[in-house]
Amino acid sequence: MRLMVLIAGVSKRFAEKPVLTSVQLQLATGRTHVLLGGSGSGKTTLLRLIAGTLAPDTGTITVDGVQIAVRDPCLLADRLGYMTQEGGLFPHLRAAENIGLVARVRGWKPARLAARLAELTAVVGLEEGLLQRYPAQLSGGQRQRVSLMRALFLNPQYILLDEPLGAVDPIIRRELQETLKRVFNELNSTVILVTHDLGEAAFFGDTITLLHQGLVLQHGSFTDLALRPAHPYVSEFLMAQRPIPQLGILGS
Repeated sequence: MRLMVLIAGVSKRFAEKPVLTSVQLQLATGRTHVLLGGSGSGKTTLLRLIAGTLAPDTGTITVDGVQIAVRDPCLLADRLGYMTQEGGLFPHLRAAENIGLVARVRGWKPARLAARLAELTAVVGLEEGLLQRYPAQLSGGQRQRVSLMRALFLNPQYILLDEPLGAVDPIIRRELQETLKRVFNELNSTVILVTHDLGEAAFFGDTITLLHQGLVLQHGSFTDLALRPAHPYVSEFLMAQRPIPQLGILGS
């Protein structure tokens, strides 16, 4: 069995409007893959399809040879950790309860839950005292860390993150970027991360997939996109976001 995420001819429409069209991708394990694009490009829809919360109209998605399907329980629930754009925390549960929710459903014993909670608290740099607070009592950066801990709790092989840093200010965003990259390196997991931010894509991505109007315009390294654009829109998108310090490129 070849380990990877294989997306084969995937299309999706909402209310007769095409959102994704004939997407073909192979995402290797042990790397960080970024889905990049503007609003409405289809990147979040593609992540939801991989997570199994949405079904494609045509085509298939397989993870390690297992075809993704919308069903409960998800066939790959223990392999996929999914963090939605807003974090998806339940407001009536304390942080610790949010983080360990899926594990409790699976019958984890309290001692095992506590040990994993302590481990992840250290990994993401969250103060232990914050675990007893409700989401509304946490800052944006703290909520993002709690959401990340929940996505990581079962030690998944695949981590799916939808704009994980979109709701925090620039200083906290930079700090969380460093935290996330360290976590990715330590866990050696396969990460699929959605962002509209070019600098963030360059910082995280081993590969970057640029989508526009539901089409994959280019898939490759950041250097590939910047120096060998496969479509005029690729250059337009890159030059619209400035500066790009990695290659010394400034927009016009």
